[in-house]
Amino acid sequence: MKKTGFAVMIISMTLLVACDSAKNNFVISGTVPQEIKNGEIVYMTDYDSGLIIDSVAVSRGKFIFKGIIDNAKAVTLSLGYDLQADVILDKGTLSIDMSDPYSAKGNPLTEKLNEFYYQCYDAIVLAKNTLSEIGESLSEDEGSQLEEAVFDNLFLEIDEITKGYLKEHPDDALGAMIFFIWMQNQMNLTAEWFAEASQLVGESVLDFGPVKQMADYLDMMGKTAVGKPFVDFTVEYGNRDGSAVSLSDYVGKGKYVLVDFWASWCMPCRMEAPVLTEVYEKYKGDRFEIVGVAVMDRRIESTKVIDEDGYAWPQILDAQALPLELYGIQGIPHIILFGPDGTILARNLRGDMLKDKIAEVMKR
Repeated sequence: MKKTGFAVMIISMTLLVACDSAKNNFVISGTVPQEIKNGEIVYMTDYDSGLIIDSVAVSRGKFIFKGIIDNAKAVTLSLGYDLQADVILDKGTLSIDMSDPYSAKGNPLTEKLNEFYYQCYDAIVLAKNTLSEIGESLSEDEGSQLEEAVFDNLFLEIDEITKGYLKEHPDDALGAMIFFIWMQNQMNLTAEWFAEASQLVGESVLDFGPVKQMADYLDMMGKTAVGKPFVDFTVEYGNRDGSAVSLSDYVGKGKYVLVDFWASWCMPCRMEAPVLTEVYEKYKGDRFEIVGVAVMDRRIESTKVIDEDGYAWPQILDAQALPLELYGIQGIPHIILFGPDGTILARNLRGDMLKDKIAEVMKR
């Protein structure tokens, strides 16, 4: 009797675990356009970490993801370069047509996300229609004033739409996605504005990977803004002879120093080189220097371009991502001018603007 009772207890516990797991089951059932072939892969990427967490093959125009999830999370479904949909992965069944990224049904959080997208889109369409209907009858100055007013109102409307959703979802996966989209689309996002907006949301939103990256970027931009002292870094084998080199070997030594963050594979970087050559030949000496910092590049490729294009100024090689992170640089070329004491005088200088700025400071 005891053995029988024990067996019944084990079976009961197993059924309870199975039932509990079933409550957290998720299914994503999708269809793809007719031109997609059998065997092509749909990837599921975790928005928080940026990592691919699952993948399935297309079969007869369909795909299906199944699994167990404890807490809802934002993910992207992608098929090649053209088909992509953002959804909130949650328990239950979600159906989606990959030819329409906003078609997902069956999951309340994803439906709310799509509702948010549509409300913002409608506001944008209305703003564009207003400009097209009224703008043609106005003078150039009047048209410019109307455009500014319409877009000011548009951003205010989107702010109000967003705040409404965040009030309902201040600390979940949906709120995290909406907050990120909101911040990402700010025309001139500042650390101050980000901090103010952050008061509307909870820790899980602020811990969301893309939001944290944005916060870190704004923090570094604030620390390396114009008027701030330079941030030093050292590259262990950064000199061409393999010895260590630091930015402070050049910056803060009494010269104006133009630092060019570049890479061999970056054509805009190489297109800027003639401007740097012109400036270097004109001003090099006791008061002025240029330093190149090769980032995200192979040493052999960097040195090949240095020789081929005739870069005559000093170079720091193999810097990789370090200076990009320290200076909040999201694209290259990125050229920064440092004063004799190491203060940042200008950022993102290019072309004529670069030449004019150097001419200005060298008159001092």
